[in-house]
Amino acid sequence: MKKRLYVLALALAGLILIVFAAEKTMDIYNGSLEDRVNALAKIQPGLGTVMIEYGDRFANTYYAAKGGNWGLAQYQLKEAIEIQEVGEITRPKNAPLLASFEHAYLDPLEKDIRSKDWASFEKDYQAAVEGCNGCHKATGHGYVEYKLPAQPVEAYINFNLKTDPVGNVEAGEEHEENK
Repeated sequence: MKKRLYVLALALAGLILIVFAAEKTMDIYNGSLEDRVNALAKIQPGLGTVMIEYGDRFANTYYAAKGGNWGLAQYQLKEAIEIQEVGEITRPKNAPLLASFEHAYLDPLEKDIRSKDWASFEKDYQAAVEGCNGCHKATGHGYVEYKLPAQPVEAYINFNLKTDPVGNVEAGEEHEENK
């Protein structure tokens, strides 16, 4: 009886080994170009991951504008838009919705930043928050509700440094020091 169980266990282990050996290992360095691209595509972040950075930058945009650090507000908004583009590429079914959000809500914030208009910025920011939460509901993620944190996400940044915006984010103009 023990010998039969031993033989059966060995046979089962052999079968498991064969099944796992036959399964294709994903490797970004080896295999055909298509296999390597598929391996890279499989590890790209989903929107949940992208939205964590997006939310952080969105909050930082608010606190920078509130503190009069308009250059930082502009930079944080630009970076939020760039991480949103990652979401548009990696999750193309959501690209039209994300692009629509950008034009409806982020473009007005960029305009407010360029004109250093805190009152308009605050109003447009609240509209963007409402649009953001409406988007979550519309896509079946109503349990994700953005709320401005009580303080900036990055406590090590001076949000009260008085700076001016530089260039135009929409036109892809960079800050002077990056040229």
